[in-house]
Amino acid sequence: MAVHAPGARLLRALPSFAASGARAKRKVDAQITLVPFIDFLLTVVVFLLMSFSSSGEVTVLPGLPDAANGADVEQAPVVAIDADQVTIDGRRVADTRALMADGRLERVEPLVRDLEVARDNYGVLHPGETFPGQVVVQASRDVDFRALRKVLFSVGQAGYGGVQLAVRPR
Repeated sequence: MAVHAPGARLLRALPSFAASGARAKRKVDAQITLVPFIDFLLTVVVFLLMSFSSSGEVTVLPGLPDAANGADVEQAPVVAIDADQVTIDGRRVADTRALMADGRLERVEPLVRDLEVARDNYGVLHPGETFPGQVVVQASRDVDFRALRKVLFSVGQAGYGGVQLAVRPR
């Protein structure tokens, strides 16, 4: 196609815009194929249902021990212990190395305080229900037992009698 000066109407020389001198009209009623659209929506709904768990969401630490038997995790505060820190629901409360430095069995006060606050909040949010006293403990294989023992002692001192240990299923 040669380059030439434009005429009175823009793009009139192109065959897709004009057919035999008349202006081309677009279809007003565009049809959407309904079956592929429904398939797409069904796939998205199934994906979303499978990706969200009905049991409690727990962030899994690397190095959790394996277990053949287990149960679903209940909604409870999560205390995670790794080689560097102790966290409760993602908030750092203690340093693991500092816990291992002293061999005596003593409470981890920031952990006890946070667990007591969670226990008191349960009573406010669920009036008339008894406190279940459940806590989930995630401990990596690399954690020394002295630190784990102090954390479990602190959990018991805060009034949580039901301890669930997080494991990976075999």
